[in-house]
Amino acid sequence: MLKGDLKEWNISVFGNLEDNRRKIMKEIEKLDTKDANCDLLEGENMRRLELLSQQLESLNRQKARSIWFKYGDANTKYYHSLTRWRRLRNEIKGVEVDNQWCEEPGTV
Repeated sequence: MLKGDLKEWNISVFGNLEDNRRKIMKEIEKLDTKDANCDLLEGENMRRLELLSQQLESLNRQKARSIWFKYGDANTKYYHSLTRWRRLRNEIKGVEVDNQWCEEPGTV
């Protein structure tokens, strides 16, 4: 049931991804055909690059989503300990003001 609800939500939010992919691929093919026959204008070339990156991004997003569904969240205890260590290491403890070390927020 959940899978069906997720599919409905996905279509309502993102539209039909397969139709969007087909439209993008059709436009890319049209630009490729035009490029083979003659040089593309700069705007058309930029549009083709934009469409290609959009297609690649969409595929990567879908793969990431399917991996997350299959394996779940990979935020393990090890991951959280590393992020906590990094956050503590990057924390600013205080600043030097007029040759004096200050840690109080009001003074800083």
